[in-house]
Amino acid sequence: MTELRSLIAAGDPVARFDALGAASQLSLSAIRDQLDGEFLDHHAVSASAFFQAWLPRLEPFERMQAAEWVAGEYVLSMVHVPHAYGLGARVQLEAATAAATALAETLEDFGAFAHGPDAELTPDVPARLTALAQPLRELSTQLAAEVDGLPRTA
Repeated sequence: MTELRSLIAAGDPVARFDALGAASQLSLSAIRDQLDGEFLDHHAVSASAFFQAWLPRLEPFERMQAAEWVAGEYVLSMVHVPHAYGLGARVQLEAATAAATALAETLEDFGAFAHGPDAELTPDVPARLTALAQPLRELSTQLAAEVDGLPRTA
C-alpha cells in the first residue's frame, strides 16, 4: 500500500493532514491511480473526508478536473457513504464556482496584453473580454447559492 493510501485508510485527522501533504507532491493522475475504485469502496468514509479537505487546496481549474473525478466516485465506488449524491454534487458545484471566479479574474486581467511596446492586441479586445467577466461572476454567485443546500460531510 502506498503512503497516500495508508494515510487515508488510517482515517484519523493527523493521518489526513499527512495525506494532504503527500498528495501535494503528486499529480492528479498519480492520485487517481493510487485511489482506485476498490480502495475507495473499502475506505469510502475516510476517503470522503480526505477529498473534502484536499479539493479546496487545489488551483481552480485543477480542482474542477479533480472534482469531476471525485463526484463520479461518490456515485460509483463511494455510493454507500451517507449523502454520497449530495456530496458529489457539492464538490462539483464548489469547483465550478471557483473555476468561474478564476476565469472572470483572468478575463479582467487581459488588459495587460494590450499595453506595452510589443502589444499585439487593440484595447477593444480586453474591453470585450472584461465585459464577459461580469456574467461569469454572476454565474459563480448563482452556483455558490446552489451549494448552500447540499450536505457538507459524510
